[in-house]
Amino acid sequence: MKVLKVSYIAERFFGRSRSWLCHKLNHDIKNGKPDDFTRQEREKLKAALDTIAYEIQTLSDNL
Repeated sequence: MKVLKVSYIAERFFGRSRSWLCHKLNHDIKNGKPDDFTRQEREKLKAALDTIAYEIQTLSDNL
């Protein structure tokens, strides 16, 4: 995740804060158990990363 800004992904694709996404990615303890993505959030993250990959590839192709 050092290549991509976590805050950008959290805000653009989830409408949430950077800290929300960081807690999910790091499996931080919340209410006594590790925080994790729901199935829907995991699918949304995959789609977000696919979208960003497409946008980067398009930018690269147009150079």
